[in-house]
Amino acid sequence: MLPSLTLAFTCGLVVGSLIPYFPFSVSLLLFTIAIGLSILEVRQRVVGSHATAGFGCLLLGIIYWIVAVEGFSKVVFVESEQNLLQTVTGRIMAPVQQAPDRLLMVVQPDGEMTAPGRPRLIRLTWRMPERLLFEGDRIRFKAKLRVPSGTSNPGGFDYATYLERQGIDAVATATGVDGVEFLESGQASAWWRVWNRIDRWRGSIRLAALQSLSQPALGLFLGIIVGDRGFLDAELRDQFMVTGTVHLLSISGSHLGLVALLVFVSVRAAVLRLPQAWLLAMSRTITATRIAAAATVVPVTAYACLAGAELATVRSLVMVLTTLLAKWLGYDQRMFHALALAAMVILLHDPQALSDISFQLSFLSVCAIAAWLSWSLPSEEAEPSHHATALATGMKWSRDVVVMSAAVTLATTPLVAFYFNQVSWLGLVTNIVAVPLMGLLLVPLGLFAGLGQIMSGGTVLPLSSLLQLLIDWFIEGIHFVSRMPGGEWHVASPSILTMLVFYACLGVIWLRWRQVLFRMTAGAGIMLLLLWWIWSPRIALEGDQFLVTFLDVGQGDSTVIEWPDGRVVVIDGGATYERFDMGRGVVAPYLWNRGIRTIDHMVGTHPQLDHVGGLTWLLRHFNVKHYWGTGDGRDELFYRRLLQALAERGLTEQQAKEGQEILSSHDCRLMVLNPPDAAVTREQQPANHREGHLLNNRSIVTELSCGAHRMIFAADVEQDSLRRMQLTSRREPVAVLKVPHHGAISSLNPEWIGGLRPQHAVFSVGRHNPYGHPAPKVVDAYAGQGASIYRTDLDGGIWIAGKSSNSILQVHRTRDEKLHPTALSACLLDCEIANWRRLAGQWMQ
Repeated sequence: MLPSLTLAFTCGLVVGSLIPYFPFSVSLLLFTIAIGLSILEVRQRVVGSHATAGFGCLLLGIIYWIVAVEGFSKVVFVESEQNLLQTVTGRIMAPVQQAPDRLLMVVQPDGEMTAPGRPRLIRLTWRMPERLLFEGDRIRFKAKLRVPSGTSNPGGFDYATYLERQGIDAVATATGVDGVEFLESGQASAWWRVWNRIDRWRGSIRLAALQSLSQPALGLFLGIIVGDRGFLDAELRDQFMVTGTVHLLSISGSHLGLVALLVFVSVRAAVLRLPQAWLLAMSRTITATRIAAAATVVPVTAYACLAGAELATVRSLVMVLTTLLAKWLGYDQRMFHALALAAMVILLHDPQALSDISFQLSFLSVCAIAAWLSWSLPSEEAEPSHHATALATGMKWSRDVVVMSAAVTLATTPLVAFYFNQVSWLGLVTNIVAVPLMGLLLVPLGLFAGLGQIMSGGTVLPLSSLLQLLIDWFIEGIHFVSRMPGGEWHVASPSILTMLVFYACLGVIWLRWRQVLFRMTAGAGIMLLLLWWIWSPRIALEGDQFLVTFLDVGQGDSTVIEWPDGRVVVIDGGATYERFDMGRGVVAPYLWNRGIRTIDHMVGTHPQLDHVGGLTWLLRHFNVKHYWGTGDGRDELFYRRLLQALAERGLTEQQAKEGQEILSSHDCRLMVLNPPDAAVTREQQPANHREGHLLNNRSIVTELSCGAHRMIFAADVEQDSLRRMQLTSRREPVAVLKVPHHGAISSLNPEWIGGLRPQHAVFSVGRHNPYGHPAPKVVDAYAGQGASIYRTDLDGGIWIAGKSSNSILQVHRTRDEKLHPTALSACLLDCEIANWRRLAGQWMQ
């Protein structure tokens, strides 16, 4: 009964989250369910008490969502329009995360900051810190408080929503010695003393590891022991992703579960070795299993706290503790009841956990294990075999491990593909070896070393040489497996509708396994869906249709042009940062979701980080046929990586010049308007002239002509090049203009704008960028020519579809595809129908 009630409560939370967008439909749904249950009860198809309890839990979930989320958890912070520095005094409310040259903190402002319109929690980044800080410390800092923001693209990750679900209302950045002022230690507060001490232990272990271990072992050790993932190398993370073991990089259920298993088995074995007289005396009050379950609680909880007690870790801890409770009560065979109880506890604490990937993956994995165990374990009436040999037992254990790993991999495949655009089929094999090695060897050894460091207080990590050796071997094994042909297989994100069909088929197989027709039909459905996802066919354009997409890559540029014949041109790829690569995180997922694995022409408009930084990753993971550049070079790390990637792919940079044709077919042609043919080469240029405005003026400007449509992608050209193009280019109206240099005042040329008279002006710009782009004067200049203004910082990704055979262009914005709250008095039915269309588009995408 408990799993059913938990399911009803969960459905209530989902329904409650839909009320702001579909109030009429939700009311109609609840009325229909109530009438349907009444009819089934009258016809004695359901038990009255069960129907009442289920419907009550459904209503409880709806009410709980409204009260806990809609009522009190909405963002109330109002960003200052004056863009002024604000002084904030507050307390650090969570374990401090450290990365090279920065600290990440969650700060709760003091009372004077908690008035309406002020943030409740602030995510503070302190760059180049002068000292370490810990949970519970009180600090003061001066910074600009911003509403959380991130890139917004069709089907992309929404960072702002992610922070909102964590209760973060504002973000801020402080830099240097005077960026943050320490006021009071958390040791001075009775409430914060314990948490401050635990965080200091984390800091002590971290410092010793920094002194004792080298990369990449250092990053992995800090990730699995103290929960700091800021030292993990991005390339190493990709290798774990390819091998299906990325979950091992963060402290999740596998770590806590295996540590709990190790402690439980060890304690139980030790108790059973006690003298028989002692065991007989204890058996009157307590059993060895109960002693082991109780003894496991403390070390597992301590590990979770030492790891930073993040949401994913705490949820895993709840699952482990619930399992131990089931062991204590003797409910070993009722795993689904334990899971239901754990889910109820987590959802009561945080209803929005439903949409969190860690919650979804963890529970799907455990549900798959529970389903397999409930199906494979012998019944209580079955006669146990006492004659099985060690070889037979080992074979059976190996088979069970392989099948269980396959069950978990199969159950999580849709979610992994949906969130990460990848089918990690290698995880079927690698997890069988990697999970036990990590959970039963590396984690216990790392915890033992950490405990030794805490007790000794030294600056050197105990067992550091052994840890370095073992972790290096482990990483080398992951690296070797990740290089297997076909191991890295990227796919389009499955639609929500097909995912629901997939899990429905899994449910049919589990419930109707003995009925051959049901089993075979559902199995065929699963195979067809898997093959479809693995294939991820290209989304074909109709006839002479073309598609131009301006991706939101923050302060940078990236444009994707899809030709009627299927060929693809990518112009720029955004920037790459220490923690985020726009090529990997934004451009590549968009291409995969479109079924694109080959880029026919890649254009790096000019060698600046915000334009070509993300192209390196694309070059290494897509089939790129041609690369176009200006021929200019820079002695910068991002550019050296770009040249290395070109060399690895056997590509040479083709220099684009005015009048050159890049691609032509199906009434569409992409021509180069800048730089001029007479431009000097990079070898002839003095090094001190290849920077700043000169690079901008030499950036590649292209013109796309498709039938009557004309589009110009103006890169970062400034006044000099605009004046030259004004004299040499056609003075004809353009349908779409990618505004030069993100709307900078240095690229404002009213005569050039007047000659083009753009119908649509697109500003590729990052929110809160330090340059003040786009300048209001520039926006007004384009609006004054009658252009429709589109901005990636406000509208998200923008895609424009058209046909060369007619003059109609369809312009879409990411923000228009999101659900909008329904105004009950103004447009109840019309707004709700519009939301249904948006939802259908998302589900069928």
